[in-house]
Amino acid sequence: MSLQTYIRPFISCGKFTNFKELSAPRTHEFGIYGTDTGTIHKIDDEYQVNPGGDMSGLFYLDDPDFNFRSIQGNAVFRWEYMPGSTLFLVWQQQRNEYASVGDFAMRRDFGELFRAKPTNVFMAKISYWFGT
Repeated sequence: MSLQTYIRPFISCGKFTNFKELSAPRTHEFGIYGTDTGTIHKIDDEYQVNPGGDMSGLFYLDDPDFNFRSIQGNAVFRWEYMPGSTLFLVWQQQRNEYASVGDFAMRRDFGELFRAKPTNVFMAKISYWFGT
């Protein structure tokens, strides 16, 4: 008999700054909004971008900042009840959570892993060896 457990946490975050546009075709030169060209203002959960400064090309961008948290745990019970014949009982739990925070805080992000709604999966497998 054996019992094996696995836990895999995953936390990632992304914060975006210096929104820019290509200055000229076939180049690697960019104009940064609010610095080199036009204006940019954050309003609630989106950015208002005015590339020319004259309100004619005004557009909005959703705030792309994010925090993604995920944890997956497995427990596998294995019992070889006869030589070559085995019973497996498996429990797997997955939790995912997304937020638009954009910064990493270990205590907050790790704590949020366990507040997310879990998905539980239970499996059983029996193998039997026919033969001598």
